[in-house]
Amino acid sequence: MDVKSVAQLRALLFEMEKSLGLAELSQNEKDVLYAINQLAKSDANLVKSDQIRSHPLVSEIPSASFHRALKSLLKRGLVSHAPETKARSYIVNAELQV
Repeated sequence: MDVKSVAQLRALLFEMEKSLGLAELSQNEKDVLYAINQLAKSDANLVKSDQIRSHPLVSEIPSASFHRALKSLLKRGLVSHAPETKARSYIVNAELQV
């Protein structure tokens, strides 16, 4: 793989993000959202905060930035607190689940 191939993939990803309405999110917000989506494959799509924090897309984000990104995703309605669970459990809203 070369840089040109990566550039083409990046352009394709940008177009996909635009079509989903995700282009206005910060990179940290996107990375947290993508991590949650990848992790939400079992347990009724429930993902715990510590699982998100340890995901490779998110693990290098400073803690304060991670929490700001997660709070923003909650406020935008892209992620919700999991119902009937303890704190720090999240679900992706149905229209964004993959």
